[in-house]
Amino acid sequence: MSTPSGLRSGRIPILNYHTITDTPEPGIAPFAVRPAELARHLDLIVSHGCTVLTVGALTDLLDRGIQPDPGTVLITFDDGYEDNLTVATPLLVERGLPATVFATTGLLPGCPGGSITNPPGPMLPFDRLGELEASGVEVGSHTHSHPELDVLPRAEASAEIRHSKELLEDALGHAVHSFAYPHGYTTRWLQQEVRRCGFRSACGVRNSFSHARDNRWLLSRLIVGTTTTCEQVDSLLRGSGAPTARANELLRTKVWRAARRTRASVVPAPTWTTGLVGSRATQA
Repeated sequence: MSTPSGLRSGRIPILNYHTITDTPEPGIAPFAVRPAELARHLDLIVSHGCTVLTVGALTDLLDRGIQPDPGTVLITFDDGYEDNLTVATPLLVERGLPATVFATTGLLPGCPGGSITNPPGPMLPFDRLGELEASGVEVGSHTHSHPELDVLPRAEASAEIRHSKELLEDALGHAVHSFAYPHGYTTRWLQQEVRRCGFRSACGVRNSFSHARDNRWLLSRLIVGTTTTCEQVDSLLRGSGAPTARANELLRTKVWRAARRTRASVVPAPTWTTGLVGSRATQA
């Protein structure tokens, strides 16, 4: 089957999902996708003849200087919901498609050292992470308590990144190389710190297409949520319907960060709480 013409330009859609359920909790509902809808999205990927990679596999290609195939697509899931294993993974396996799940370790029941209370939905038990990998799903880090890293003191931000990586590596028995920033928020220092911690790439959001020259430490992703239609997903797979990532941070991002830092200094601790000392967590 021929490659969608729009993707011959080198645009890489990195799709960003969260929970896959018909009955999401209110706090995550805008980011929820029904199982039947995910199945339709995956069928579109198959019908377009896309090359589907994990984040780690894409990084391997870029490390070796190999241009990804036209029509390359990545499927990612954030936070670590139980339905990523019980609902999404069987749909992926049925179609022979790999994916990457970025797990927030403190949200996972049974996580060593205690778990976050009042999570945004049923989360994957910590001792089932290996089942994801056994099914062909890469496991990456999404910090320990899902804070806005860019407004934390540097020591706390570094602890969030390192602690999650250590927990995942202990559970899986090997190095974990892929990372995703909670909420997509980052800074140049955070990108450097993620690299110093031993990750080989990191995903943001930015709602734009990635490409072979995209910032390795801020790979652009496209959020797929409850209002995203199959027609919109089809358009993304064809390489249209979103901008292509730019290297420079927009001024409005910096302004928004300043506003959040001010808020963090005056607003009480958010809903999620965790045993990781000094961390702040949010629900988005």
